[in-house]
Amino acid sequence: MKGTIRGRCPRCGGKIIYSEFYQNARDYTIRKDGKVPNRYVSRSGELSESVAACENGCGAYWEDEDFSIGQDGMFYDNKYTEDGQT
Repeated sequence: MKGTIRGRCPRCGGKIIYSEFYQNARDYTIRKDGKVPNRYVSRSGELSESVAACENGCGAYWEDEDFSIGQDGMFYDNKYTEDGQT
């Protein structure tokens, strides 16, 4: 796995918040009279988008291609150097 393992923000030392985006849907079967019923079936699935950012708002952020989560469960930073520069 390439990149630097990070446990804290390289700019300010704050916590890194990692977010995965999911898709949720409610499927309604329209009744014969044309009315939308109250009942629905829920479906959900994962989107292929994730982001990470410093919780302190220092400006450090990672888009999907800027980091990875390895098989070992570690956060790998592909964007910032040790001194917090891109």
